Amino acid sequence: MAQYSPSQLQAIAAINELIEALESLIDELRSDLRQCDIAQAKVAVIPRPKIGDETDAPDRIEPELLSGQEAFGRLIFALADWYGDGEHSTKAVARTPGAVVLRCQPELEERILRRVNQVNALKDQIKARIPELGNRNERFDLLHQHHHMLVTLQLTRHLLALPPVPVIQSLTFTWGVKTEIKKMTVAEVIKRIESMANEPAPADMERDMWQWNISKELNRVKSLPENTELRHRRQLNVRPMVNIRRHLSQAERDARRERWEKEGKFDQPVLLREAHTPLIVLNPKLPVKLGTLGVYDANKAKQRAKRAGRKTSDEPITWLLPVYQYFAK
Repeated sequence: MAQYSPSQLQAIAAINELIEALESLIDELRSDLRQCDIAQAKVAVIPRPKIGDETDAPDRIEPELLSGQEAFGRLIFALADWYGDGEHSTKAVARTPGAVVLRCQPELEERILRRVNQVNALKDQIKARIPELGNRNERFDLLHQHHHMLVTLQLTRHLLALPPVPVIQSLTFTWGVKTEIKKMTVAEVIKRIESMANEPAPADMERDMWQWNISKELNRVKSLPENTELRHRRQLNVRPMVNIRRHLSQAERDARRERWEKEGKFDQPVLLREAHTPLIVLNPKLPVKLGTLGVYDANKAKQRAKRAGRKTSDEPITWLLPVYQYFAK
């Protein structure tokens, strides 16, 4: 069994206490929510791959759509859905995008909003203490010794409750397909390729051929001028997102219409958020339009036109890494 420092043991003890407090607070929040009346409820359950069936990027995702009492029950479950179940892969986190609109007395509304803020504060405290557990392996081992099959991201992600003000007009859901772009220098790419020489060869390649390819690609990158601007592009996993659209007063609409007439812009206030847990909407002053998450089809996404104005080359500088040359205007 690994030996841990006193500071690491103190950190895991503190995290255990925080998780225990969080679980108690979630139970109180659940009790409060059950006292509300359900006005609307629509939740989509994203299927998770089973252990051993993980894929880098699924071509098609079909959510299971729930409504009414079933959707509310899924919200109650999702509030503390922090652990693996032994069947599904914990590499793909649980996601249940949707929203539940509730009616309740003002005192209960205030208490729910306060509890959600307290929940998120505890989650932030847990997240802040996790680095004290040590390196990546030590963090994993310590957390899982005390909390078997814990999915840390599910534990620490925030809940979102929307009060009556500002007035919400609609909640619509979509699939987010984002690309992470980072600057890299030629020297950094060279260092990364050199480190790959110590990694196992791909399953379909002999070790000698792998080393030959590393050497060949190193020479290719080293031939670039040192000041060549490069960008590392990595497509992030597709994930559900929610558009939170605020209701505009007549005065706000008039002001925006005037701007549109002058500048050709009509800026409807919309917030885009990751939709991992159902939103809680409390006592809305006007009916809220709730959308549902549709099917994700990678083939249709690929058929869309390329983003205009891309400043990087179409082909990477080496087949070993998704690094592209950058061309400034």
